[in-house]
Amino acid sequence: MPVEHSAIVVEKRSLTPVVRHLVLRLDQPESFAFRPGHIIQFVVEPRTLRLFSLASTPAALPLIDLCVDISPNGKGSRFIEALTLGERVQFRGPFGVFTVPPEETRPLEFVATGAGIAPIRGMIQALYAHADASARPITLTFGNRTVGDILYHEEWRALEARVSAFRYLPTLSQSSAEWTGLRGRVTDVLPVRKAELAGRVFFLCGSPAMVDDTRNVLAQLGVPERDIHFEKFT
Repeated sequence: MPVEHSAIVVEKRSLTPVVRHLVLRLDQPESFAFRPGHIIQFVVEPRTLRLFSLASTPAALPLIDLCVDISPNGKGSRFIEALTLGERVQFRGPFGVFTVPPEETRPLEFVATGAGIAPIRGMIQALYAHADASARPITLTFGNRTVGDILYHEEWRALEARVSAFRYLPTLSQSSAEWTGLRGRVTDVLPVRKAELAGRVFFLCGSPAMVDDTRNVLAQLGVPERDIHFEKFT
């Protein structure tokens, strides 16, 4: 049976007009054992369940982060938007298999769009928690429409400056003339880097269409299906 947990909302802020970052403080963190990439489940209405990815690491307990796109305006979105500071919430979990296997030591490629960055944020934070010069190579390809849509942009830039093994590749599909970074969708960027991708393990998170399109592109580039892990956000 899933374990139920109780927490209090201690922070809520807007990352963009349609994305909320929440921090919950668990009442009993010792009973909540999770791995970066796991998800939790809220009862948002009677007989209505919604899943949300954790966007933090176990090292941050008793605090856990959520990063939620409210633009679908569905039951889950309205539940998140209605939460207030100091409110107590109950949830179940953790669940999921979208995690980096402990035995995996190869270089990693993370590919995300929008709020699909949530589980990937926790994974990368954990992998580089004690990063040094020997840290494994990790590349984050992060697709968004405009620069204002990029979630945790300064956080990724700071990590790239701190860890030489980390490469941050934001790409915009509707970039302005002032944008000096990559342009296009993530599926446009990956083929350009074909020579770098051999022997790497991929973790994809975003809309179903983005995940399916990226898997197809990777297959065309010769990446084995077994080396592609993914989670679809709906």
